[in-house]
Amino acid sequence: MAEKGNPFSPGFSSRCAVSPVIAGEGVFMLHSFLLGVIITFIYDLFRILRRIIPHGWFLLSLEDLAFWILATAGIFYMLYYENSGMFRWFSVIGAGTGMLLYKKTVSTPFVNVVSGAVNKLLSLIGRFLWKLTAPVRFVWHKLKVLAGRGARRAAREARIRRRQVKYRLTACRKAIKMKLCKRQEKRRNKKEI
Repeated sequence: MAEKGNPFSPGFSSRCAVSPVIAGEGVFMLHSFLLGVIITFIYDLFRILRRIIPHGWFLLSLEDLAFWILATAGIFYMLYYENSGMFRWFSVIGAGTGMLLYKKTVSTPFVNVVSGAVNKLLSLIGRFLWKLTAPVRFVWHKLKVLAGRGARRAAREARIRRRQVKYRLTACRKAIKMKLCKRQEKRRNKKEI
């Protein structure tokens, strides 16, 4: 006969087996914990994106809104398929514990390392492209200088031509006035005679 307190006896496992309901609740709590970790990890990806590409308050608000809609959908999905849609407080406690544990242990170093590495990589790529495009930038600068000189020269020529045209138009106008005045004088002289 098997001893009652001996876990190695043949009948011990059948007497002390964990009920399937409790095992299911444990799995559900574990999934809640993992969902909390996943939600915080995804928010950390948003934080990394914000450190790499700074944006204004409007885009931040849109990102937060999208994140919380997706997080809510994930929580409801888990509750619906894991627990037939019933809300259990220990699932909230499990998710909160997962979020808190991830936030206190992994979150800050992960965000700092990944965003720092990506920013460093982008900086190196930027420097490489800056040096690689040096000849193009040199030619562009020279073209801008030549275009500026040409534009100034063309503006000076336009001013000179405008003055010449104005002078000629003024001279023509004066000549026309003088001819008209002479004709009027001739007519007056004819009338007087």
